[in-house]
Amino acid sequence: MDRTDYKILNLLQEDCRKTLRVIGEQVGLTPPAVAERIRKLEEDGVIDAYRVRIDRTRLDCGITGFIMVAPEPDRYAAFCAFCEQAPEITAHSHVIGNYNAILRFAVKDTNALDRLLTKIKTYGDSRTSVELKTCFDHKELPLP
Repeated sequence: MDRTDYKILNLLQEDCRKTLRVIGEQVGLTPPAVAERIRKLEEDGVIDAYRVRIDRTRLDCGITGFIMVAPEPDRYAAFCAFCEQAPEITAHSHVIGNYNAILRFAVKDTNALDRLLTKIKTYGDSRTSVELKTCFDHKELPLP
């Protein structure tokens, strides 16, 4: 990968709906050359998906945040299954440390958060942080 590939990745990360022409103008390539580079980045697994970022606060989810959980080892598989099916949990990372999982959540109100935490407590100890604002959710890749 060269500097141009990194520039393309940064442009796609900023807005993956940018046209090949717009990207090409910004990196000094023709649209077919940009398309070929993107195809190679996809084939190499550097680009693994294109996603839409959703502002859940606009979807009647007024409280967002993170829950660190230390599930009992013998309940971890059940905990993972619960996380997958719970619509309030929007991301689940398995980590090493005092807690084995970090969950991102989005709920309507404090009553919904209380219900979610009551369910999570059945799997183990947890700590919750409510998000005040997101300062950023992605960073530009540094050019090599």
